[in-house]
Amino acid sequence: MFLSEVPMPPTRTALISALIAVCLTGCGRAPELDATIPDGLRTADFPALVPIETLIDPLPGSLEQSEIELQKLQIRHENLRSRANRLNRPIVDEQTRARMRAGVAG
Repeated sequence: MFLSEVPMPPTRTALISALIAVCLTGCGRAPELDATIPDGLRTADFPALVPIETLIDPLPGSLEQSEIELQKLQIRHENLRSRANRLNRPIVDEQTRARMRAGVAG
């Protein structure tokens, strides 16, 4: 029996087809990106380097607004911490747990 007579599984066929397609794509010519640059930019100087502080906008709002936002965040933090503590408590209280154990022990 020759190898050409043995049927290949469909996944192997798909994998080989995809690999061939990828390899053929790599053989194509890439577009000439230099041709898309206008002549004015080709001869232009590099932009001046400036300190990052001049590029970053100052935070909007006043100091009072910042304090209000800080208070809101602190309240939210406390609420989330409280909720996390409630979620970490046992679901069944000790009295109910003892009653359930007594019922199972029978």
